[in-house]
Amino acid sequence: MDRLYHLAESLGVRIEYADLTWLGRDGDCNTRTRVIRLQPGMLYRLERSVLAHELAHMIRGDRRSIFGHYDAKDEARADEWAAHFLIDMSDYEAAEAKCGNKIDAIAEELDVMDDLVEAYERTLARIGDFLYVGAKLGHYEAKYEVA
Repeated sequence: MDRLYHLAESLGVRIEYADLTWLGRDGDCNTRTRVIRLQPGMLYRLERSVLAHELAHMIRGDRRSIFGHYDAKDEARADEWAAHFLIDMSDYEAAEAKCGNKIDAIAEELDVMDDLVEAYERTLARIGDFLYVGAKLGHYEAKYEVA
């Protein structure tokens, strides 16, 4: 959480805790006022995951629209950014070796929510003996040799 709070501070983002049950979500952000609101009383791994997700929206400057398909793309990108901020590849490999392909068990091991593990896995591509992170059009963020 310290990394997340430090990032928020460096971005000039204020974090507030407020009852968001009427919105039906655990967090939201306002890029204009630079405020992220979080539901109080969340479990640690949920709060950590939600804060990282909302920081991704803040960094990208995402704003809700009236077009659901655009919002869905923003949500998926925010989950992917949050997943890569919170999940280290070696920790993921160790969790997968321990838990197999059980998303919920891997998520618990990594102290994140299931959605972030699924988002992380969406960004992985295995080609032959190599695993690529964020592979698109011949470019990639990271490459790992796997057997």
